Amino acid sequence: MHANALALTRQCVEAISIIELGVCGHPEAEAKLLEWDSDKLKAGNLRKWLDENVWPNCGTGLWSESWSTFMRQFAHATQSYAHYGRDLAQWQLRLDRFYDADQPGAHSHALLEMRRRAYDAQKATRITLFHALLSYVLGRIWLTANPADTAFAALMARLGTALGRSRYLDGHQTDWSQQFWAMVWDRGGGTILE
Repeated sequence: MHANALALTRQCVEAISIIELGVCGHPEAEAKLLEWDSDKLKAGNLRKWLDENVWPNCGTGLWSESWSTFMRQFAHATQSYAHYGRDLAQWQLRLDRFYDADQPGAHSHALLEMRRRAYDAQKATRITLFHALLSYVLGRIWLTANPADTAFAALMARLGTALGRSRYLDGHQTDWSQQFWAMVWDRGGGTILE
């Protein structure tokens, strides 16, 4: 179920670009949307167009990086979940315990549970965080198209601050290559939730 949720999250990231194209108000947006609808504009090229024409006007991302950097890295980090592979398979396992090596040169060990509907509270919590990030991105897209909505802007600012402080985002910076790792543990042995 965790792997399915991540695969759907990837699809949501792709859909966000289409939503943004529909509400951005750019003079070429309708023509780009028609290109996409007729399969003449692929998702990656659409994001490149948004990066060049829309995202520079969207302010900063979750931390202090540009919105372009945030969106590029967020989309890239979920790319490995577009198709079934090694990275997505890791989301099907439940990490029960991680044992860090006590001695130099010794091996660390992880105890994994593999069964139908194996529930991992850490993975479920992190997927909920990723879904909250999708809501944040959609809210920011709406604000770019509707900057006069100050009440909603204040809500999005609060949500962004809260998400940016989450202990489940590794390092509180845009290093999305790590944010979507299936296994996250601390050096004390165990999962990050413990």
